[in-house]
Amino acid sequence: MEIINPKPRRSATRLRTLFLKYLAIFGAGTICLLLMMVFLFSLSLSSGILLPANYAEKQVAEVRTAILAGQQLPPEDPERLYIYGRYTPEGTLLEGSLAVKPGSRIWNRLQAADSTYDFPYGYLKVSFQNEIYMFRYLLTVQFHNPSLRGIFPHVEFIMLVIFFIAFLGGTIGLSSSFGRRLADKMSVLQETTRKIQAEDLNFTVQFSGIAEIDHILQSMDQMKTALKKSLTQQWRLEQNRRMQISALAHDIKTPLTIIRGNAELLSETEQTEEQKLYTEYITDSTAQLESYMKSLFEMVYAESSLSYHPAAIDLQKFKDKLSGQMLALAAPIDISVSCVSAPGLPDSLHGDSALLERALMNIISNAMDHAPEGSTVKMTIGMEDDYIRFCVTDEGPGFSPEVLRRAAEQFYMGDSSRRLQGHYGMGLYIARFIAQLHGGNLNLANRISCPGGEVSLDIPAFRQN
Repeated sequence: MEIINPKPRRSATRLRTLFLKYLAIFGAGTICLLLMMVFLFSLSLSSGILLPANYAEKQVAEVRTAILAGQQLPPEDPERLYIYGRYTPEGTLLEGSLAVKPGSRIWNRLQAADSTYDFPYGYLKVSFQNEIYMFRYLLTVQFHNPSLRGIFPHVEFIMLVIFFIAFLGGTIGLSSSFGRRLADKMSVLQETTRKIQAEDLNFTVQFSGIAEIDHILQSMDQMKTALKKSLTQQWRLEQNRRMQISALAHDIKTPLTIIRGNAELLSETEQTEEQKLYTEYITDSTAQLESYMKSLFEMVYAESSLSYHPAAIDLQKFKDKLSGQMLALAAPIDISVSCVSAPGLPDSLHGDSALLERALMNIISNAMDHAPEGSTVKMTIGMEDDYIRFCVTDEGPGFSPEVLRRAAEQFYMGDSSRRLQGHYGMGLYIARFIAQLHGGNLNLANRISCPGGEVSLDIPAFRQN
């Protein structure tokens, strides 16, 4: 059956277009904010809330006209936006609101001219008869209300701060909106990646509507289809291989039974010593072949018949159960056992209790097979990064370099330093298979501080989705 890959929608938006759209919104928003600030500023001026920048200058001009006409200065008025000082020609202050030091600076500044500007202030000198008036006034927009004017003397600065806050808030809001939208589109890509990584391939790719992301999703969909096809073919090949192995093992059982039966009959007849030796060879070899067939069935069973049922495992109870089985296994032989827990372990472990027990007992059994009499086999349960580590150590000869490299392979029995009696290279292979089924791994090493082997089984400490 031909698998048709979905294609991205033709109406998908390019990422550049989406960015330009947000950029246009940003520009339009900035312009609107400027226009609104100008409108509010103009409205405040027209309504009298704010006084124009030349308001104080006009007041001073009116006062100058009054002085030159021989009139007295008006009394103190909250509406007055200037300060002044009345001096003698020699520079002695007679009266006014100017302090001595500022007045001296203004007197020196106005010696060469009757008026000058030094933003944000303007200065004016008026000479009438034998008196000289010095004025200083602001050339900025100010509040009409005296209280507001005292708190906020520079309205332009306040307007600039308000504009900056509004501009910054709008920028953050727009950036956040763009980020959320892009993250929402990218979540489709992340979800697709997660499912492919978990080999959950029975899903339909949902496109994001962004052209660049959809092109990646289309490539991932094609990869998903090819991976699914490859995994299906691999599964079928594995099934065929297992069936062939199982059939071959079954077919070999019949001639082996005949050979063993005839060898047993021969052993009951009158034979020479040499014939008895040869008959014993036949019997032993037949038993060995039957053990091989048994291991072959175990291998097929391990790969195809293991049912994985993960659940929460009470780590303390699991440790106590393993400790009891270690004691039972070591009872007939002169070997001590120890099972200890390191601090900082979680209360529970997510996994299949029966499978983990089988894997660990395989490791422990192997360790006891190689532990010398009077030695100790120890299992330590601790944390290693985000994994719970079950580490089994013995005091035997340790692993050779070849065993370290190949010990977990099917049917590998090792060299003379680790050869098992009655086992055919399935224990560590099954243990590694179970560890990988849980998302963990099996590691082999030699002990550093003393002779012996070390086999550790790592299982994720936290549940994997």
